[in-house]
Amino acid sequence: MNSQSSLKYLFALAFGALCISFAPIFVKMIDSSTLGPTAIAFWRTLIGAGILFAFAAVKRESIILPKKVMLFALIAGFIFCCDLFVWHKSILFAGAGIATILGNTQVFWMALIGVVLFSEKLSPSYLVSVCMAFVGVMLLIGVGSMQEFSNEYIYGIVFGLSTGVFYSGYITTIKKAGHSGFSFSFLTLMAWASLFSALFLGMAMLAESDPYMPADSYTWMVLFGVAFVAQSLGWYVISSVLPKIKASQSGMVLLLQPTLATVWGALFFAESMTALQILGAGLTLIAIYFGSVRNSKQ
Repeated sequence: MNSQSSLKYLFALAFGALCISFAPIFVKMIDSSTLGPTAIAFWRTLIGAGILFAFAAVKRESIILPKKVMLFALIAGFIFCCDLFVWHKSILFAGAGIATILGNTQVFWMALIGVVLFSEKLSPSYLVSVCMAFVGVMLLIGVGSMQEFSNEYIYGIVFGLSTGVFYSGYITTIKKAGHSGFSFSFLTLMAWASLFSALFLGMAMLAESDPYMPADSYTWMVLFGVAFVAQSLGWYVISSVLPKIKASQSGMVLLLQPTLATVWGALFFAESMTALQILGAGLTLIAIYFGSVRNSKQ
């Protein structure tokens, strides 16, 4: 690959990371008293599925998946439902930046899955990054600082860490589908997974007491924004160019997502961090980078 092509893919990946960095901001733009976090996730995935199917139609790709791959899409959809169910709550309870950084700790859960399911071995350098991440997360959530640990904030931290667990399961399922031996469109797989997520989220939404029907045009616009920008466009661009870029480069560029989410939270919603929390965020992001590079090479 020549340097010009590599630069083009890096810019495309950065654009994708920029798109998904706005996901938590869109969630916070909707007052939870008018639409619950699970309802936001439902409409996000439902509208996003429609957009992804439209993308597939424009690209003349089949919307039919082999039965085994459809099963993977169903499983991935359920896990992604769990992912958004806890992440959207973490955004509201702990803040867009902290929730997004905690969600990106999925790279460490991916490593654990590799050890347990595939007998992979962890290198000493990787164990160092895990220890760095642990220290970083402790500082990030406010240990040692003046952060007030209210019940709501603690729930937000637990939900954020749970996001990383579910997200690692989602990625593992998608990878297993890719190695199933069948030929299919990855775009179509994402569309079906998003649709199945909407199905499960819809059931969870109806079981809760929060409002679930958008009440005005503003809410519909925000929902379409998160569905198009983050759920569809961002992930479509990332999935298209990620295999064409070195792991070391992609790991660094994708860190734009949690970093920018933290910046947007500070700019748009006055989310603030203490000096120790900023240090913790930096340590966690560095650890995530080295962890993601290791996982990609594996």
